[in-house]
Amino acid sequence: MNKSAGIAAGVIIVVGALATGGAWYTGTRLEDVLRDSIQQANQEMAASLKGSESSMVIDLVSIDRRVFSSTAHYRVVIHDESKTSDGKDAEFLFVDNIEHGPLPFSRLKSFKLLPVMAQSNFAMEKSTSAEKWFAMSKGVSPVTGHASIGYDRATAGTLLLAPLEMNDADGKFTFSGLEVDVEASADAEKLKLTGKMDNLQLNVTSPEGDVAVGAKNLSFDSGGTKGKSGFYLGHSNLKVDHVLAQVAGQAPIVLTDVVNTNLAQEEGGNLAAQVSYNVGMINFNGKDVGALQSAFKISNFDVAATQALYQLYQTKILPQQQAAIAADRKFELQLSPADQEWMNAEVAKMLAARPHIELEKLALKTANGESHMRIALDLANPGPTDQPSAEIAKNAIGLLDAKVVLSKPMIRDLATLQANLGGQTDPAAIAEQAKAASEMVGAMAVMLQVAKVEGDNIVSSLTYANGMVDFNGQKMTPEEFLSLVMSKVIAMRMQ
Repeated sequence: MNKSAGIAAGVIIVVGALATGGAWYTGTRLEDVLRDSIQQANQEMAASLKGSESSMVIDLVSIDRRVFSSTAHYRVVIHDESKTSDGKDAEFLFVDNIEHGPLPFSRLKSFKLLPVMAQSNFAMEKSTSAEKWFAMSKGVSPVTGHASIGYDRATAGTLLLAPLEMNDADGKFTFSGLEVDVEASADAEKLKLTGKMDNLQLNVTSPEGDVAVGAKNLSFDSGGTKGKSGFYLGHSNLKVDHVLAQVAGQAPIVLTDVVNTNLAQEEGGNLAAQVSYNVGMINFNGKDVGALQSAFKISNFDVAATQALYQLYQTKILPQQQAAIAADRKFELQLSPADQEWMNAEVAKMLAARPHIELEKLALKTANGESHMRIALDLANPGPTDQPSAEIAKNAIGLLDAKVVLSKPMIRDLATLQANLGGQTDPAAIAEQAKAASEMVGAMAVMLQVAKVEGDNIVSSLTYANGMVDFNGQKMTPEEFLSLVMSKVIAMRMQ
């Protein structure tokens, strides 16, 4: 054997020895790591489901440890009070074939050469609770996946839901499957999720009429870092090309190009968030209605106070709400004097930061026009709680600013659509009715002095600040404004 071959053989022996030693070391640590991870997951799920009627617990049933690999069995127990009729919880079983690090063979085959503690390859096993799932997946495990666990306990992997299909006398269900990629740091302080689904379709026939629900080409991308508030800070995006919904006895509604975006941040001890929902086109009973845009945002929510009030809701308020619903009685919140005083203090702390809540835009755009509205609200600390409730309500509003713009062409488009859906076919008559409808709305708004007509738009605005109301340019006190509103309501009822 020449010198080069001898060196190569030596390297292989050393690498093999290190890999064997590393695999043995990993095997000795693996069970503790799994139990710690399961305990943390159970704590997170218990916290997120606190106050609800549902719970989920993961158990490590057994682990068979070898030098280069181990086999673990898990049990997932799901309890749902509203769906448990026989007193039995749903139990799902999983098997996990774990390759020990630092160089699992399956990763080497994929040219992934960075050392990891373990490579997990898991799948759902057959059980009584999973019988229907396996039937719909034609015997294939409905849930599978793989994940690598780093020595820093960071995780990266993929979860796969198998395609499902069910046909019976009442209808048909098809599901193309779902793929989710996950990356998480130790203790899930950082998290990233991406996923995609081709289609889902449910068609049911009933005496009342057909029911249909469907979605095509769904994808999502979410990532964030857990902040002081306990919420994940960062972005998330959801896109669906096609959504179908049909209720029994009603016409189908189809939404295309649905996009949802979210952004959460913490700034100077305050929580801020932005949410938008956009629909490229709404189609009703085969006819296009228009595009929908909506955008919301909040800011200046004190992190500590928000978290405290959320915990109060989970531990004290939500259980009382659920008990009232179960007993079919009116919900009346009952708090001890100490809890009431504590809640008042946290609310005051939150209001001191002047929380801002805003509907930035809610718009419907048809073929010929767009209508939109905006509402912004700044809250403030109203002062002592022993004031009259009317004074507290008035002082708690630092600023209210609202504007509504109705487009006459949009009203004509909707009136035309309504006529077509009603079976009318004469284009001239439909156009005349649509024009009359838009003019009538404008005339009624002006007559009742609730809006102004500006060109092709019907505009109404309202601002409240410093104890005064500005309604379409008219300044008045809140009491005068309420009196005005009541008079308009009475006039509209008479009309």
